[in-house]
Amino acid sequence: MRLTTLEWPPYVIADGSGPSTEMVTSVFQRAGLEIHTQVFPWNRALLLAASSPEWTGLYPEYYAVGEDAEAGGKRCIYSDPFGTSPVGLLQRKDDPITFRSHADLRAYVISVVRGYQNEARLDDMISAGEIYVELSENDVQTIKMVAGRRVQAGVIDTNVFAYLAERDPAIAAVSGDLEFHPRLLVTQNLHVCFQNSAEGRAARDAFNAALSHVSAGTGAGAATGMGPN
Repeated sequence: MRLTTLEWPPYVIADGSGPSTEMVTSVFQRAGLEIHTQVFPWNRALLLAASSPEWTGLYPEYYAVGEDAEAGGKRCIYSDPFGTSPVGLLQRKDDPITFRSHADLRAYVISVVRGYQNEARLDDMISAGEIYVELSENDVQTIKMVAGRRVQAGVIDTNVFAYLAERDPAIAAVSGDLEFHPRLLVTQNLHVCFQNSAEGRAARDAFNAALSHVSAGTGAGAATGMGPN
């Protein structure tokens, strides 16, 4: 079975390893299935997983009802969650934003990564033109846009920022000027998104059945905390 993924440290590293890959692989092993994974740019990973018969699915992905073929959507069918992703609004320490409600975000320019799902209410407001955004190509660019005052805030997973601040010299150089707004935007579940096909459905069902055994055998944290502390 072949799955696409993306470079999204710490969850998935450039060579395809990382805690998300380890969890997905261990679940499929529990189901008696061997998988092959390959890293692609995000939008290509989406396209291949959705349309190429060579690929059965994509991970890690946030849930979106509009993409869920079992809820009237159009793209794929989702596994049960195998991890979590805390998503916040990165800001400059010397120029914090006001975020008591989503309506406050209308006052700012916010960076989001092209093609990423973020948080349902925020994404709906962006689609409706209620919030002005600057698109970035990746999380590193989002961080640099906030640090360089091109935007007032950027949407990013807090674990991703911590990882990059520790390991990327360019991000480390500006990380001291940045912080997350204390109100978390959302904690997303991480899923495998399988092709909407008989093969994809069978793979999803096998994954879910094995996931329940893996989670029960390793404790509650196995299915809810894949990022670093």
